[in-house]
Amino acid sequence: MRTSLLTPMGRGALSVVGVAGPGAVQFVSRLFSPRGARTLPDRPDGAIVFGSWHSRVDGPGEDLVVVRRDADTLEIHCHGGLAAAEAVMTSLERLGVLRQTWPAWLRAGGMAEIELEAREALAGIGGPKAAAIVARQLAGGLQGEFDRIEGLLAAGDPTDANAALDRLVRAARVGLRLTRPWRVVLSGSVNAGKSSIINALAGYARSIVSPEPGTTRDLLETRVVLNGWEMDLVDTAGLREDDATEGGVTGVERAGIARAAAACETADLVLRVIDGRQIDEGHLTRFANHDLLVFSKVDLTGDRGPTTRADAIWTSVITGEGIGELAGEIVRRLVPEETNEPGLLADTVPFTDRQMKLVEDLRRTVADVTGRGPRHA
Repeated sequence: MRTSLLTPMGRGALSVVGVAGPGAVQFVSRLFSPRGARTLPDRPDGAIVFGSWHSRVDGPGEDLVVVRRDADTLEIHCHGGLAAAEAVMTSLERLGVLRQTWPAWLRAGGMAEIELEAREALAGIGGPKAAAIVARQLAGGLQGEFDRIEGLLAAGDPTDANAALDRLVRAARVGLRLTRPWRVVLSGSVNAGKSSIINALAGYARSIVSPEPGTTRDLLETRVVLNGWEMDLVDTAGLREDDATEGGVTGVERAGIARAAAACETADLVLRVIDGRQIDEGHLTRFANHDLLVFSKVDLTGDRGPTTRADAIWTSVITGEGIGELAGEIVRRLVPEETNEPGLLADTVPFTDRQMKLVEDLRRTVADVTGRGPRHA
């Protein structure tokens, strides 16, 4: 016999506890007293039964509802939050029932692995575009594609099977990131405007903005959704052109600068923010091409003049100029597939390492069939 909390943790009007196993209805009847003359075993499948749950033999009963799915499966609907559901599951455990996590519950109930993976992914996704991609796989898209590819191989068509697998590999670059937000680090000199840009992109004052140099000392992360994609914007300590060991820079600020450099190394995208009034053409060439160059405070800039970096974006958090363009360019850099191959993410997309192993197994089968790889013994 097994039980699991089937609703999310936290506040809510209702919590649902599942109970399953041979003779579950008879088992639950030891703790549940329905209102009316008919016992729970006497009720038909699908019955919704109001009554009292006795978590303790000598204590008062808790009013709740039991839904009889069939003789071996029930749902216990109780007050929301943690206390009521915990009391129900604890009383079941005292009688020897095994408590499971909800993924283990679904797996034990025979749910297909891709469907289970999709449900787990959807529980942690924050962006609507990622959620839409996974929802299509939950509806059977990815399993259907695996079945189709296996059918192509069985029919002796390795060319089309290989083309389909190549497409899955391309889609997986984004698919494997759907449950993990992109990480965008803003780097630049003190008072370059990094914090202000983060606030503008987030739509609220997340980072402290001050004319005093060195206000940001540690990494400050802000979770946002830009153009449908979830990402973390990371504010960092301002870099200094002069020697950071001199001139009143504290050890705390130096540590912040070191953390900023480390954050840039692991970022998916780095925004190099430069005050538009302080552009030094000689310094622009030191930034990597995959970094996104952002000129700030354009409202305070007179003649912008030409620069060696035509790909830079000019912004002003005062007038809003360039902020929308910056959000769009961030997404374009992180998810170029949306622009370069628009239909790719609208179709089947692998999103776990296990699914990618299935793709690689099928690619080895294609290689065996076409003679391009070693045959299995």
